[in-house]
Amino acid sequence: MKIAPEKTPPGGALVASAGFGVAPKRTLQTRRRVSARGFLCRASGSPCRRDAGTGARDERAPRRLALVLLLCSVAVLRGSAEPPVEAIYPSGDAVPANHLKFYIHFSEPMRQGVFLDYCRLLDERGNAVPEPFRETELWSEDGRRLTLWLHPGRQKTGVNLNTELGPVLLPQRSCTLVISGKWPRESGAAAGEDFRKTFRTTERAIQQLDCATWRPLLPLRAGTMDPVVIRFAEPLDHALLLRCLSVVDASGGPVMGHVATDDHERVWRFTPDSPWRSGPHRVLVESKLEDLAGNSIARPFEVDLEAAPPRAMPAFVEIPFQPARGGK
Repeated sequence: MKIAPEKTPPGGALVASAGFGVAPKRTLQTRRRVSARGFLCRASGSPCRRDAGTGARDERAPRRLALVLLLCSVAVLRGSAEPPVEAIYPSGDAVPANHLKFYIHFSEPMRQGVFLDYCRLLDERGNAVPEPFRETELWSEDGRRLTLWLHPGRQKTGVNLNTELGPVLLPQRSCTLVISGKWPRESGAAAGEDFRKTFRTTERAIQQLDCATWRPLLPLRAGTMDPVVIRFAEPLDHALLLRCLSVVDASGGPVMGHVATDDHERVWRFTPDSPWRSGPHRVLVESKLEDLAGNSIARPFEVDLEAAPPRAMPAFVEIPFQPARGGK
């Protein structure tokens, strides 16, 4: 997937400073000799302060100050127009055709209650896909992450909307998610440039998640802070990866640490806050962990009532590991 904001060129906010940097030597000398009050006197209608060395008026000082203030204002406005989207998950460039949701992370809170006016989904010809989103607006507590659902009623086969309108996505196609730059921030300013995330679709994912092959990548040594790393066969739901896996020690007590994802949500990494102790440990995985199409460890997203029922799974799946002795 590609996120292509048009950002302010590096150094764009330093225009005013760059202007002073190339000023002629005489201007710099005059600027040092004239106080801030002298710069402002013309604007207030009072006589300009004379140059301490020559006694001449510095007629250019007020205009120079006005130009500097104008350039600084432009730089501030350009900075505030920076698009506030920090990340969109899934972060990869491929999703199954029955993909369910995007997580849009903003650098600051956005105006709520209006997301349908500022989010669009385009097909490979650039045409808007009609009614692609679920109308429920879900924000994180800090107002900086929107969960943008593709309508489950269209993505799930056999239900009314799927039959009447068809699925939102079709296999082997290219689509673009557009976040409008006109979306107001909570502070009132417009977002800036449009954000575009282009991705391709693969075949539908319909299988219940199989965690039988999930194992930490070893070696892991006691006395170190080496991370526990688990690799998955396919990308999994980013938000659920951050909260559905935890680590406990031999007594069942929680091990505190930092969680991160990698390789477009195919890798989960846990780094402890303190060195590993020797002895058995476990990664606990909640069975509600899902792939991008809503298939979880507990059940597939779509259940065929005429087929065999999904395999029964416990609320938590345990993945054992043991840091080896002899670490540094």
